[in-house]
Amino acid sequence: MTDKILMATLKKHGLERFDPSPELERFDPNVHEAVFQTPMPDKEDGVCFFTQQKGFLLNGRVLRAAKVGVVKNS
Repeated sequence: MTDKILMATLKKHGLERFDPSPELERFDPNVHEAVFQTPMPDKEDGVCFFTQQKGFLLNGRVLRAAKVGVVKNS
């Protein structure tokens, strides 16, 4: 409950938290920081499969990039 109220208050001032959706979002160096890469034959290259730390946007600009694990098969 505290987290929900805090994030709602911060959103009023333009700060938003984002979490890359596993298997849906491709790695984008502008909003993600690749912490590690691992082979996964059932997934395509460049997909974020694990979020280690969520990122933050301030008025649509990256304040802190999300730390993610990325698939790399080759």
